[in-house]
Amino acid sequence: MTLQKIKTASLKQFARKGYDAASLQLIADEVGIKKQSIYAHFKSKDDLFIDIFADAVDQEILELDRYFQAQAEQSLEAVLRGLIIEFKERYESAMNLRLILYVGFLIPSALENQVQALVTRYVQHKTSLVYERLAAETSVKLRVPVQSATIAYMNLIEGMLVELVYNGTAGFDPRLESSWDIYWHGLVQL
Repeated sequence: MTLQKIKTASLKQFARKGYDAASLQLIADEVGIKKQSIYAHFKSKDDLFIDIFADAVDQEILELDRYFQAQAEQSLEAVLRGLIIEFKERYESAMNLRLILYVGFLIPSALENQVQALVTRYVQHKTSLVYERLAAETSVKLRVPVQSATIAYMNLIEGMLVELVYNGTAGFDPRLESSWDIYWHGLVQL
């Protein structure tokens, strides 16, 4: 029970403040234990962070799988545009997503290799799901090869995720509308 409380409090701290500003003392205070008690479960702040980050990646991969499965019958445009909107809608409340986005852009230098490997796993999974959906498309004719459509989409979605991290949701919709129109009209033959 205490382990799960530590992990929950740690996720919130790391997702809201990043690795450097997150405090083991604040985590311990939130759980109602002494800071030293964290070391009964984790060797160090680094060990705790990597555990939390790996869990976040696993959960977000499951979330991506859930999304694509639930949207299987929707149009290509609805699925791809909808995924970007889903990220916006989940950004404020989904701590796993916030952690991946925040740390993915501001990787702690001491943990660079471990974090980069986890971020790469997450991005590659997302990319493969997008590629598979584009490759399976039969209702619209693509103007570009599936690989190019996937790369362009990943550039679009990553740009929108940067918008979330640095500017929040305030300017998100106008940027998405402009970017989406250009992407979609460049992608499909009308």
